[in-house]
Amino acid sequence: MRRFLIHLLMFGEEITLQNEDYNYIARVLRSRENDPIVLFNGEGGEYHGNIVEIAKRHLTVKLKKYNPINRTSNIKIHLLQSLAKGEKMELILQKSTELGITSITPLATERSVMHLKKDQTEKRLERWNNIITSACEQCELNIPPMLHAPISIENWIQDVLPTLNTTVITLAPTAIHSLGSFLKAFSMPEHPHSEDNFAQEITEHSFTIVIGPEGGLTEDEIQALQDAGAKSVSLGQRILRTETAALSVISTIQGLIGDWSTMTEMAFED
Repeated sequence: MRRFLIHLLMFGEEITLQNEDYNYIARVLRSRENDPIVLFNGEGGEYHGNIVEIAKRHLTVKLKKYNPINRTSNIKIHLLQSLAKGEKMELILQKSTELGITSITPLATERSVMHLKKDQTEKRLERWNNIITSACEQCELNIPPMLHAPISIENWIQDVLPTLNTTVITLAPTAIHSLGSFLKAFSMPEHPHSEDNFAQEITEHSFTIVIGPEGGLTEDEIQALQDAGAKSVSLGQRILRTETAALSVISTIQGLIGDWSTMTEMAFED
C-alpha cells in the first residue's frame, strides 16, 4: 500500500498518521500491525516501512528503507486543459497523471462549459490535487504533477508563454500535419549516429499541449496561439471529446518519443 504525505520523511524514524490517513489505512483498507506500507512526499524517492501500532485514533509507521527510484517521464509534458464539467475534468487529471504528465493548468476559454467563481477556485483546486495524489498512489509516481491555478488563454499567451522554453502543440481541424507526423519529424536527430546527444535532447525537451473545451477552441484562439509560435496539428478526421483528445495526445507523445518509445530505449542503451 502506498500513501502520499505532506510530511518530512526520514529513514529510521517513526511517523504518526491521524485523521484522513488513519481512517483510510485502518478503517477502509483494514490494515493490521506489521503490514508493509510505502510513503512518499513528492520530493523524490519513497520510504518503505511497516505499521508498528494501530490505536483508536492514530497509527504509527516505522520507516525502514529508502528507495531513491523515481518514475517521472523522460520527457516533460505540460497540459493546458480547458475547463470541463465535473467528472470529465477529474478523469483528465487522474489519467494524465498516470500517463506521466509534468504539470496541469486549467484553462478558461471562450467556449468553456465550466466557469469557476473566485470563491470556488480554492476548494476545487484542493479536490483536484487530491485526485492527482490518489492517482500517484495508484500508479507509483513519486513526484506528483504540478497543478497550477486556472488562467485565461489570453493571459497565458501574453504573460506565461514568453517565460517558457517549450514546444506548444494545439489541435486544429484544419491543420496540415497530423500529431504523429509532427512528432516523427521532431524525433529525427540531425546526426543519427549521435545517440547520446539525441537522448539528452529528448530528455531535456518540453512539450506544452493546449486542449480546447467541449466545443473546441475558437478560430481566434487558435490563431492567437499560432501567432505566439504554437504548432497546430490534427488528430484525424474524427472529432474527439475533450477528455479523449487530452489523453490521446499525451499517449502519442509517450509512444513516439517518451516513456514507451523504442527509439528512446535505443538512445539510452549502454
